[in-house]
Amino acid sequence: FACGLALVVFYLLLAVISGAKEHSWPLLNYFQAAWLQWMMLGIVIAIALAGSIVFAAPSSNSTICFIVVAGIMFLGRHLHLVAVQQGEPVSSILSTIYFLMPHLEWFDVRDLIIHGRSLVAWPAVALASLYAAAYTGLFLFAAWILFRRKPLN
Repeated sequence: FACGLALVVFYLLLAVISGAKEHSWPLLNYFQAAWLQWMMLGIVIAIALAGSIVFAAPSSNSTICFIVVAGIMFLGRHLHLVAVQQGEPVSSILSTIYFLMPHLEWFDVRDLIIHGRSLVAWPAVALASLYAAAYTGLFLFAAWILFRRKPLN
């Protein structure tokens, strides 16, 4: 909740600065962007929670989660294009990773606000929310399974 609250403060600041410069206040665009990033944060926090059970130190968990999330954000959308150009065993492995990983880049619509684009279709926002809820649930379920197998002594 604290992370989401910081996100809301960020979007309020973005709206004030952008609105003062552009003299327009596309509040629904800001709402969609904040909502989609809030859903993305749910996935990232669930990944970090599952990682906290696997990795012993918080530093290793945060480092690995940072690398995974940064890799998904920057390289995830290009992974399938790389997979098509590779030979068969590598191509299948990369394609499988591409289709199994959560695509966090789908939730980043800040560029649409900055460049004055129209709203994202509401059915697309609803599907993205369901997608995020499914991955969040999957990682929380994995964390629960991992935690149940840990000895508490």
